[in-house]
Order: sequence, then C-alpha cells, then structure tokens
Amino acid sequence: MNHPNPFPLPAQTFVVLLEDAGANSNADTLQGVLRAQDFRCAVATTTEEVIELLTGAPVDLLIIACRDWPWRQVADIRDAADSYLPIILIADDLTDTLLDHCATVEIDAVICRPVNQHLLLLKIRSSLKLRMLYQHEHAQKTQLLDYWQTSDLEHEVAAKLFNDVLKADFLETEAVAVVMSPMALFNGDLVLVAKTPENHLHVLLGDFTGHGLSASIAATPLADIFYGMTRKGFDINEIVTEINAKLYRMLPANRFLAATVVALYPESSSMKSITCGLPEHFLVNHADNSFLAIRSLNIPLGIQPSIEIEEQLHRVSENERLYLLTDGIFEAENAEGELFGGERILNAIRQSKSEDIRNLQASLEAHTGGAVQKDDNTLVILSCAVDSVPWGRREARLPRQRIAATTWKQVMEFDIDSLRLINPVPLMVNTVMEVQGLQNYRQDIFMIVSELFANALDHGVLGLDSDLKSSPEGFMHFYAMKDERLQQLQRGRIRLSFIHQATEPGGRLVVKVLDSGNGFDWRRRNSMRKRDEAYCGRGIIMLETLCSSLVYHGCGNRVTAVFDWQH
Repeated sequence: MNHPNPFPLPAQTFVVLLEDAGANSNADTLQGVLRAQDFRCAVATTTEEVIELLTGAPVDLLIIACRDWPWRQVADIRDAADSYLPIILIADDLTDTLLDHCATVEIDAVICRPVNQHLLLLKIRSSLKLRMLYQHEHAQKTQLLDYWQTSDLEHEVAAKLFNDVLKADFLETEAVAVVMSPMALFNGDLVLVAKTPENHLHVLLGDFTGHGLSASIAATPLADIFYGMTRKGFDINEIVTEINAKLYRMLPANRFLAATVVALYPESSSMKSITCGLPEHFLVNHADNSFLAIRSLNIPLGIQPSIEIEEQLHRVSENERLYLLTDGIFEAENAEGELFGGERILNAIRQSKSEDIRNLQASLEAHTGGAVQKDDNTLVILSCAVDSVPWGRREARLPRQRIAATTWKQVMEFDIDSLRLINPVPLMVNTVMEVQGLQNYRQDIFMIVSELFANALDHGVLGLDSDLKSSPEGFMHFYAMKDERLQQLQRGRIRLSFIHQATEPGGRLVVKVLDSGNGFDWRRRNSMRKRDEAYCGRGIIMLETLCSSLVYHGCGNRVTAVFDWQH
C-alpha cells in the first residue's frame, strides 16, 4: 500500500501572506511567526500580486489577513494554483455571515484576532496536510487514468487480434446463425464453424469459466486445433480429445471449458454431438413442432488429462434446427430471482421457425426487464440442411506457386490394434499435401482416400453390409455393430500405398488399398449397377467421378484408384 509523502519541512513550504498595504504590527507579527518557524514567506497586498506569485512558483498555502478581503477573487486565485491551494482566513470575529461566505468559497480554516501563534501553526500544519493528501490522491488518479487508457488501448488491440484469429477460418454459411451478447470486451463464449474435406459441417460452442480476457485466453490455441484438424478431415471425437489434452496442459486448475461439438453428415442425414458440460440443447422439428432435448453426457474439457467420450447420434431432416445455448441464457434472472429456464426457451423458439431468434430475445428481455446481464449469452442455431448442404459449395481454387511434380512412393499398413485407435486418413492425406503441395486438390484426394479406406474397413475387414444404413434404425445399428466388431476382432489389416508420378499437364497420384477381408464379386458390379443395385451405393459412383480410373483386383479386397491433376 502506498502512503503519502512525509510531511514537508518548513523550509520547503512556500506561504503567501495577503495583507493590507501598510499593515499594522499584527501583520508584522504574522510574518514574524512564519519566518521564525523557517517558512518561506512572500507578502502580497492585492489579488493580482497573489496570482502572479502563484504562476511563478508552486505555493503551498495562502493566508488572508486583510480586513476587507476579496471574496469574489478566491476562485481566480485557486484557478491560478498548480494544485489544491489551502486558504486560512484571519478575521476580527466569527459571524454567521462570515462563516457562510467561508463555506461558499471553501475556506479551509478561520482564526480570530488576536492570533494565537500555537493555533496558527496547528491550522497551517492541518492545511498543508490537506494539500499533501490532495496531491497524493491526484497523482494516484492520474496514474490510474493513464493505466486505464493504456489498458483500454491494449485491450482493443488484443481484442482485434483475438477476433481476427477466431474469424480467420470461420466458415460463413446460412446453415449457422450466431447471436452473441458478451459482458465484456473479451468474450468467455466462443463459436467455431468449419467443414471437412468430405463436406461434413463441424460446429463448436464453448463457454470458458469466468469473463473477459482471463476467460478467453485459451480460445486461440483451441481455435487452431479445431480449424486445423477439421481442415485435415479428423472426426470430432479426435478433435475433442486433442482440445481436452491441450486445455488440461495450459489452464489452471480452476479453469475449464464447457462445450458442445456437433458434426453434420449430409450423406447419411445424421448428426453427431459431443456434449461436455453445457446446459441442454434442443433439436426442434418445425414441420410438426416436435423436439428432442440433448443433454450433456461428458465432463467439461480441461479438467482431466484424458476423457472417455460418450457421443450422441441422431437422424436429422431439412425441417429440423438444433439450438445450442450457453448457461447465461438459462440462468438469466427476473426481479424475483427466477431463472429464465429451458421451458421459456422452448416456448419462444417453437412459436415460429422464421422468427425464432427474435421471439427468444423478446421473451428474454421481458423476463429480465432489461436488467444488466450477469453472464455472456450465446445462441447458435444450426439448420440441419442435409439436402441442400449450403456449406458444401466448392470454394474457388487459390492461386498457388507452380510446384514441379516429383516421383515418390509411400506405403503404410495398419493392423487391427491401430485401426481401433486411429483414423489414418487425415494423416495420410496431410502427408500427401506436405510432400507434393496439392492443397487445391485436398478435398478431392481426401474424399477418394476416405471412401477407399471406409470400404476396406467397414465392408472388408469388418464384413458389414451397407444395406443396414438404408433405414434410421439400421443406420444406428450399423455403427453400433462397427464399434462392437472393432473391439472383438483379433486380426485384420489395411495397407495403403501412394505412388506419385509427374505428367506433362501436372501429375498422377495412384492410391492402392489392400484389406484382409473376403472382398466381393466386383465382376458383377457393372451389371448390378444397371439395375441400381450397386455394391457400395453412392460411394463407388463418387469415386468413379473423381478418379481417372478405378480398378478392383483379385477377390475384390484390392483396389487401385488413379487421380490426375493439372497445374
């Protein structure tokens, strides 16, 4: 704690004595008393002389000893001082009128004639202490104001950089609407949106403990993980696992992230969610006004070094919307301390599909009565547009420096233990990107490798029938059987090889996949396709569209896909 400066020595104190011209011995006595105590003393006979002395050097005290003293000039005298100027009045007697005048112009002390020297010195010391305290307070106020201004400027710069980082890779799509109402310049809530090379849409809604800068400090590395892994095609399970590990390493023990991560899969009209500590979310079908409450099944992220993820899988349609909310909306209070709650949220958003946001905001404002919010409030609306897929439009290819095609080969093989733990597709595709610089073709290559790997694992190694996914119940059963067989199977392997060669227009990437399964009768595939009974449905058709050639070998457990690219 800072303390005021020690009381100044008399020799360091400059006192101005305003007295009448040709003052009597009483004035001489005042000057004598001051100088006998070693005060630096200057005598003035007019207010103009006082102001001139004030503008020439810092004056610590003014003593007015004249009989007819200048009430109206006191304000001018104070304005000329460098800081607060204590004033002591020497008067003939104390009248109510005199005291009223002193209160009006804020005289610090009044002494009656004849002047008691001990009382005068006591009043001088008290007035000087008042000036010293004022100067100390003024210095602190100035220092605090400078700090606030510097802090505000630094926060504005940091907030701009922070928002630029979060928005740099944010996918703007009509399928996602975001309404944020932060309490401070920095927001403890964050929303991230991105798509995978397979056109799966990933959405993250997070709520860090606390508010302001301290609450959002980990948002940047979190966004880097989310956007980077989504761009490389990782599943949200792997993304959540990595985010949890990162937050556990960098956050203090009393900080964590409540979050929900959602993946929307258009090809199967399904949605997967991983809920970690946020309040319930609502999946509303506006066609029949039905709804499903999706509750949290996992602990918030960053509390434990690893997390056993429990996911939720739902079939969705074009008429459905997912409403993701942070706890600030649920816990908004009215004057009686009653929480807004989930029932009011549901009633508001189910009134009208086109006015859901406006209805919710109006209902929330009516409940709180416009009171100051106590937490960051964020609402995310995800339109389950699995038919139109507005986020799936191809982006314009970025102009890139011409990279000479090279000849190289890479082979990796995964046994059943590896297949239980990792998805090698993002790793393999990212390696291809790094070696050859084919970022403009990342989506095509990813979809080719992903489909080949999925066929090899699901239908080859695990022996699952894709016809199971033809109904909502079968779709859920397919993935349940997949997890079960992955855990139970003792043997199995998949080998992926990538061979790249230079061509005159660009290059050729040959992808070969071998699995340990029993294969299928690929020779009948063409005839089956004519009767719309293709073995692997739309996956094979997509592969043949993207690839220059697609050839099966042997019993069908070996396939070669050729992808030609141009500069």
